[in-house]
Order: sequence, then structure tokens, then C-alpha cells
Amino acid sequence: MPKRVLIVEDEQDIAMVLCHRLQDAGYEVAAAPDAIMAISECHKFKPNLVILDLMLPAGGGLSVLRNLRQSVRTNLIPILILTGSKDAALKKAVLDAGADAFFEKPYDHLELIATIKRLTEPR
Repeated sequence: MPKRVLIVEDEQDIAMVLCHRLQDAGYEVAAAPDAIMAISECHKFKPNLVILDLMLPAGGGLSVLRNLRQSVRTNLIPILILTGSKDAALKKAVLDAGADAFFEKPYDHLELIATIKRLTEPR
């Protein structure tokens, strides 16, 4: 059974590229365009990993991260941040809030896939 990845990204072009690359790598993929849909989709889709943009409509990625970490149903799901922000304080805030990995856009595709593979392997 393929691992499931939820992509939370409001820029449709980026979300589509990520979807195709992850499907090509053997993952089952779902997408959410904003913070509210992200939390709802996470509970329905039950992903093995969430790729989370920080600059999102309807609440922002940091609030999604905190919400997912506070719920007993989602607190163990690895969360990989993928953002265009270069803000070092924001990076520290999301890592302190429980993110498992942090990538800045533009990102290295092979490094991203390798990190996803590592985070979704049984521990």
C-alpha cells in the first residue's frame, strides 16, 4: 500500500508539480489549498506525511502546524515545511512548534523526495 502525502499549498502550479513528482515516486497524494481545508483533509485522508506551505489563506501554515500537533489524531504525522520565506525567526518558530523538516523554495527535488522517504519509513 503506497504511503499517503497531503500537500498544503495555495499556489496551484506548485501543488500540481509536487503532486506529479510524488505520484511518480509512488506516493498517493491529496492536496488542500488553505489552512481550513488542510486540517479537514488531514483528518479524512489520514496521510503518512504533510507538506505544508506557511503562507496560506484562511489561517496560515503555522496555525495548521500547531493545530495538527495538538490533536491526538494527527500529532504523530511528520510535517515537512515547504516555504518561500527566508525568515530565520519563522524557521525557528516552526521547528520549535514541531515541524520535522524545513525546505525553502526553490527546493532540490531529489533531496525533498529523500527526506519524505526517510520521514515516512517505520521508526
